[in-house]
Amino acid sequence: MLRISKVPYEQVHPELQKTMHESDAALGGSEWIQVFAQTPDLYRNFVKFYYEYIMADNDGISIKLTELVRHKVALHNQCGL
Repeated sequence: MLRISKVPYEQVHPELQKTMHESDAALGGSEWIQVFAQTPDLYRNFVKFYYEYIMADNDGISIKLTELVRHKVALHNQCGL
C-alpha cells in the first residue's frame, strides 16, 4: 500500500515526464517516478545521478543486478508499484 500518493501524469514536471517515457521503454514501467515527483527539484538531481551512475553498465553493478535488488526491496516492503 502506498503511503505517498502518485502525482497525476499531467502535473509531473516535463523533465520527469521525459524520464517516465524513457523508463517505460527501458524497464516497462514508470509509476515509481510519479511518487518521487512530489519534490521535482530534488528528484531531477537524483534522476541524473541514478541514470548516470546506477543504471549504467560501467565499473559498478550491472543494470540487471540493480533492478533485481530494487525489485526484491519493493517485494520485501510490499510495494504495489
